[in-house]
Amino acid sequence: MKTGILLYHHFSEYELSVTLSVLKQGNQEIETIGLNEDQVVGEAGLICVPTSTIKQVDVNELNCLVLPGCDDIGHLKDEIQLFSFIRQVIECNSVVAAISSAPFLLAKAGALHTHRYTVGFTREQRDLIGVFDEANYIDAPLVTDGKMLTAKGAYFIDFGIRLGKMLELDFDSNWYR
Repeated sequence: MKTGILLYHHFSEYELSVTLSVLKQGNQEIETIGLNEDQVVGEAGLICVPTSTIKQVDVNELNCLVLPGCDDIGHLKDEIQLFSFIRQVIECNSVVAAISSAPFLLAKAGALHTHRYTVGFTREQRDLIGVFDEANYIDAPLVTDGKMLTAKGAYFIDFGIRLGKMLELDFDSNWYR
C-alpha cells in the first residue's frame, strides 16, 4: 500500500516536510499525485513532477491520501474530478489527512458533513466560503475523526507525527522535537 501526496499549484512545501520524513522513516511507499501530468510549483517555488495523476492512480493501492494546504486554495474550487477522486479514496476506507486550507477540499467533496474537523480559516472566512459544516467544526490544532485527520497549518509537526501513528509506522517522533 502507498500513501498518496496530492500536489497542486501553490501547495505548501513546509506543511509536508515532517509528514514526508515520517513516511520515509516508516518505510511507507509514497506516490505523488497531480491533477494532470504537468509539473507543479509549490508556494515557495519548489518545482515537482507528480509520479501519477488523479485519473491514473489506483485508489485501491492507497492506504492514505495527504492534502497539503496552499496560499490560495480557491483556484481548486471547480475541480470536480479532484472532489470525485477524494470521495473514492474515502470510500476505500483509507486514511485522509488534510492540513491548513486543504480541509476545504474535503468540504467540497462532501466529507465534512459526517466528520469533525479543523481548518486554518477563521469563522468569518468559513462563512464566506460557504462549504463548511459548522456543526462539525472543532477549534483545535488537530482533529482526528475515524480515518480522517485535519490540522491547522502551524501544527505541521504534530500533523506528521499523528499521521505516522494513524498509519502505525515505525518512526522516532522525538526526531522532530
